[in-house]
Amino acid sequence: MKLERRTLEQLEAALDAVSRDLAPRVEELAQKSTEGALTPDEQREYAEIVRLNDRLSLLKLEAEEFWTIRAAS
Repeated sequence: MKLERRTLEQLEAALDAVSRDLAPRVEELAQKSTEGALTPDEQREYAEIVRLNDRLSLLKLEAEEFWTIRAAS
């Protein structure tokens, strides 16, 4: 169980680091999007960041569910 908890904690730390590192760029792109000022390249970048965030969030939820089920067994 110790290894499992550590793995989940490492995943959470990685997700937090990615979020923190991308935050300034996401804010910039979000502002430009609101203003309707994104270039086509920025639109693709913004969409990719959103997609990545969604996938990482899903991965985190799946990991939490897996460890919860495993701990209950």
